[in-house]
Amino acid sequence: MPPETADPRRAALLSEALHELEQGYAVFDEHFRLVAWNERFFALHDFPLELAAPGVEYRAFVTLFAERGDYGPGEPERLVAWRLAGAARHERIQIDLAKPGGRVIEAVGRHLPSGGYLSTCADVTDRRRHEARLEAAVEERSRALSASEARLALIADEVPAGIAHIDREMRFLYANRRFAAAYGKRPGEVIGVSAGALLHPRTMAQSSRYFEQARRGAQVDFEMRIELPGGRVKEIRTLLRPETLTAPEAGAPGEVIGFYLLSIDVTRRKATTGALMRAQKMDALGRMASGISHDFNNLLTVLLGNLLPLSDELATREGLAPLNAEYLAPAISAARRGAALTSRLLTLARREQYAPEPTDIAEAVAEICALLRSSLPRGLDLLEESAAGLPQALVDRAGLEMALLNLVLNARDATGGTGAIRVTLDCHSLPPGEAELLYLPAGRYLRLRVADDGCGMSAEQVERIFEPFFTSKAAGGGSGLGLSMVYGFVKQSNGAIHVESAPGQGAVFSILLPEVEGAGAAPTPAAPPAAVPAARPLVLLVEDDRELRRSLRRRIAALGYPILEAETGAEAQALAVRVGSVGIVLSDIDLGAAPDGLALARHLRATRPGIGLALMSGRGDLLARAALDLPGVALLAKPFDEAELVQTLRAAQAQAPKGAR
Repeated sequence: MPPETADPRRAALLSEALHELEQGYAVFDEHFRLVAWNERFFALHDFPLELAAPGVEYRAFVTLFAERGDYGPGEPERLVAWRLAGAARHERIQIDLAKPGGRVIEAVGRHLPSGGYLSTCADVTDRRRHEARLEAAVEERSRALSASEARLALIADEVPAGIAHIDREMRFLYANRRFAAAYGKRPGEVIGVSAGALLHPRTMAQSSRYFEQARRGAQVDFEMRIELPGGRVKEIRTLLRPETLTAPEAGAPGEVIGFYLLSIDVTRRKATTGALMRAQKMDALGRMASGISHDFNNLLTVLLGNLLPLSDELATREGLAPLNAEYLAPAISAARRGAALTSRLLTLARREQYAPEPTDIAEAVAEICALLRSSLPRGLDLLEESAAGLPQALVDRAGLEMALLNLVLNARDATGGTGAIRVTLDCHSLPPGEAELLYLPAGRYLRLRVADDGCGMSAEQVERIFEPFFTSKAAGGGSGLGLSMVYGFVKQSNGAIHVESAPGQGAVFSILLPEVEGAGAAPTPAAPPAAVPAARPLVLLVEDDRELRRSLRRRIAALGYPILEAETGAEAQALAVRVGSVGIVLSDIDLGAAPDGLALARHLRATRPGIGLALMSGRGDLLARAALDLPGVALLAKPFDEAELVQTLRAAQAQAPKGAR
């Protein structure tokens, strides 16, 4: 129905013209009621003519769209509400409606400036088909262009990878400089050569199945160790991408006519990954060793605390000395060996106190070698050589001596007591590539090398040589901690250690230590022991392990000290308040609950400065922390003997300010 005009003739002409339009339209007023339309609108949308009447609401048309699925899947009520809300917000909508027979109707709805709403529609089937054909052509040309660009990029000589183009008969059609150079050739010398003639026979045999997969159209990625001219071996990651026909006149479309090869050297990456995994394993083992040391030392303290008094008692009784020597002495010796083993575990864990200082490595190595020569078999020579003018290194000298001792003794065992051990010391400039593998900054280092001409080691042994408790010696020949301790010392010194060995070819251990300029200050001499106070004050023993507390109580009481016990730090704080005569507090650091021994000592130092403090632990890292946090506190490492216990109690008694007791 056309809009009304003042001139009936003009209105009739306008109505006829609007009805002749290829595009359908419907006009709604500001209340979304139909006011004007043409027949094309109803024909294109397949609307019933009953709706072609003034005043019909826009909702009726929207409901038909929703029920017929023109708006897509969903509940009609929700779709109707969504569309009416959009129209109320003056949103413009443009959608394509699929009609039977493949027709496509474009529907557009938009707000009119006067407040009404205009809905138009048009048959765009031919236009959409044309657009689809254009898009397909553009996409096809884009793919062809992308393939061409990818091909040009892959064959670029500056790519840090080996690239080659191989036909179906395994002949090289192209090779970049890096690929050809790996085989000692120039790119032009590779073209036309068969893969079997260029690749090593073992490499060809192992990779043939991957080439066959690529010839069948599969995209193949694999890693393998390849052999190159000159005996070189590389870890290579290879990507094979098939090349297929696209022109029908040249053959069947999709037929594989060759493939592209891209090879990347991953030798360094795999070596770095292996080094990282070994470092992580060593660190995990170190944390494990540190974690068990506390409980293990508690057990040893209980054992020694009961065995030593019993041994002393049996030694004084007539006729029981043989029993003492037969049963108790070996048990005490075993407990002491366990304590030594725990100490070595703590050193491995790198939790023990570490005291580095600028050290003349050449002088230290010469002294250690001079001492070791007398302990080696007559048929084994220890040769020591140092370059002139070597700088110093920042190391713990005791750790250095321990490391060299372990390396020389292992070399002695590997040689069977005959041959030669060579200890050399020089400067080494570490290049960036090698530094990356060792997790060190590039630069100059002191290099200590210990080489022997012994039995050597297999690749599996070299891989595990620094693991705790791993040993290639016969049963009883070693604890397997010596080289682990060497590894720990080197890591503490911010250095690196590397071993080269093969069966029957001896072994070479190389240690890199950072250089330092100048000499450090001499260490401060230890203060002389404090005078032993005559009086024996009341001791408050704080230990969460009941058996250990019982053993320590008996030992302290046997020394003539009156004693109180507490299981927790909170209990100890309460006793220190209630019992004013407490003169010494001897507490374990790790009490299993807050407050721990360190917090207890800080609290007592602030509230009861007259009490002497002593802290004990089986973990060296906790003792080192206590020494830093609480200067002057007496420290006792578990397990300990009577002399160490007496010395600690006397030191604690002497530390309190005069007049505070």
